[in-house]
Amino acid sequence: MDMIHTVQPKFLTNTPIAIEIYSAEQLSPHCHPHSIEFLYCLLGSASFIVDHERSMINAGELVTIEHQNIHCLESAGDNLFLSVHIDLKKTKFDWETLQYYYFSCATRYCLPHQKRAMEQIIDLMLSAAYVYSSQPSEAASTDWRRICDALMELLVNHFLWFAVEDLTSEENRKFRERLIDILTYTQQHYKDKITIKQLAQMEYINENYLSQFLKRTSFHSFTLMLNYVRCFEAQKLLLNTDKSIQEISDDCGFSSKKYFHKHFKYYWNTTPLQLRKWYEAYISQHPTKACDKTMESGTYLKEYITRLHIARSFGRIGI
Repeated sequence: MDMIHTVQPKFLTNTPIAIEIYSAEQLSPHCHPHSIEFLYCLLGSASFIVDHERSMINAGELVTIEHQNIHCLESAGDNLFLSVHIDLKKTKFDWETLQYYYFSCATRYCLPHQKRAMEQIIDLMLSAAYVYSSQPSEAASTDWRRICDALMELLVNHFLWFAVEDLTSEENRKFRERLIDILTYTQQHYKDKITIKQLAQMEYINENYLSQFLKRTSFHSFTLMLNYVRCFEAQKLLLNTDKSIQEISDDCGFSSKKYFHKHFKYYWNTTPLQLRKWYEAYISQHPTKACDKTMESGTYLKEYITRLHIARSFGRIGI
């Protein structure tokens, strides 16, 4: 069984970037292999589901969708979306490390110290889309790889899920490096019996210090971190294989099916079997209905960018 469609973005020739502008009534659940998606709503709104979280995306809002995230969208009104995909295997960052990062880049969750970086990401997306859709001579000479690297630098430097605002930059760097090491090891060995003692020895620190360290992260504890990773991997097996709940529980390192149910319900707010049945029903009733408008959106984008910058400029001086 392969319930979730794998969609390969249409990358520009010899580049790591794909740009698309479209309207959509609905997008069936899908994911993108080794590419991250920056999705910006130009017009209208839509109900948006990423893995276990349902939310709205409205005009002027941005959200990123990671390379393993299962997501879908539906809307009852007029809308227009700008989508930029980046092939994570072809950026300046090492894929072997990058694949284990968790990002949190969404307008509705943007913190004050992230606002400028968020604006820069949106500006880069809009400028790239305008050049691609309406300036073919400029598009041919554009260094798309540099644009990709600039987007990824903003994402990595400002929107890691476990970024901590109240640390100095040097403290934040050390904090981030340690947590990346721990997360990478956990994602590589989630099937095994991992203990906090193992991780402490790996980082050359004592268990109590590591426990206090993890309390400062988005996970809050070692147990919650480990079981989140296991549930995330379990979701992929639930939706892309015919394996039984017991088999998936065993494959993902849970000590029992009961323990698997407990933690899956804690994070996903549903049981593993309920999630599988929900997606089966949803996919059968919601085929993709979308219209590509990339090459006809140049004039709209030019006017949109002008209005956006006027609003920002006046907003800064209180007009």
